[in-house]
Amino acid sequence: MHERKAACCCGETSISVRGDPERVIRCHCQYCQRRTGNVFQTSAWFFEDQIVSRTGETRVFNDSSGNPGVDYTFCAPCGSTVYWPIRPFPGLYGIAVGCFADAEFPSPNFELHTKHRHPWVQSLGVTDSYEEWPPPERMAPRRGAAAPRN
Repeated sequence: MHERKAACCCGETSISVRGDPERVIRCHCQYCQRRTGNVFQTSAWFFEDQIVSRTGETRVFNDSSGNPGVDYTFCAPCGSTVYWPIRPFPGLYGIAVGCFADAEFPSPNFELHTKHRHPWVQSLGVTDSYEEWPPPERMAPRRGAAAPRN
């Protein structure tokens, strides 16, 4: 099975995973735009049993009404957000796709908050595309799908 490593920009914090992501999401919400400093964020979802290792001194940011239930884990020395457990779906982690620095990484297959997409950013043209939050059953992971916890 294929193993991938995502790391921060200084290289101190990393997470390695095995296998393919559950999904790859491109989010255009204003919270993600501000959190990443980009016009959208792209994350890959992996299950906890796919995590091979985690390294580095990290801190967590989760004090936001913009994205409740997510503990953004970032590198303490350089500040890069690398991964985050997704509390509404226990055992599921989001990992910043840019931290993989892999041009062959699978492309996004899920797009949300498209009402905030900048007009010069093209649509992905995927089936799972939503102007805001998708229905909870569409957000739930396919493998071992669990209902979101409030």
